[in-house]
Amino acid sequence: MAVTGKIVSQNEKMQSIAFRKSRVKAQKRYFNLLKYQSFVLAFCCVLILFFDFVAAYSALLGGLLYLIPNAWHAWKHFNTPSAESPNRALAELYAGQIWKMALMASLFALIFVLVEPLSGFSLFVVLLLMQVSHLVLQISAAKN
Repeated sequence: MAVTGKIVSQNEKMQSIAFRKSRVKAQKRYFNLLKYQSFVLAFCCVLILFFDFVAAYSALLGGLLYLIPNAWHAWKHFNTPSAESPNRALAELYAGQIWKMALMASLFALIFVLVEPLSGFSLFVVLLLMQVSHLVLQISAAKN
């Protein structure tokens, strides 16, 4: 009995170490993704600034509308202790997604109410660009 318990304990320790390493690797990859998206946003805003100031700050707001909730969700996900069961971890991810969507909806409302003048077209185009860049960067990171 004692030998079996010792083997199981060592096996659990090895799985825990492997889980922590993969979690740190995923955290680094995700925050690098957000950093690259910030560079894409800055480049787009500087490029648009040469044509129209209102479109440039509307584009900036659209990009921030995407980055702020995603950065908050990533920070919350990676800085909370890991759940004791896969079902609990999945429930925490779903709750985080719901809060992320609520934060995004609140920011949308604040932007449309408080910012005058606003170029809705550039806001939505950059928001869509951020979504697409997230997909492309994740696919390219998965290949490496």
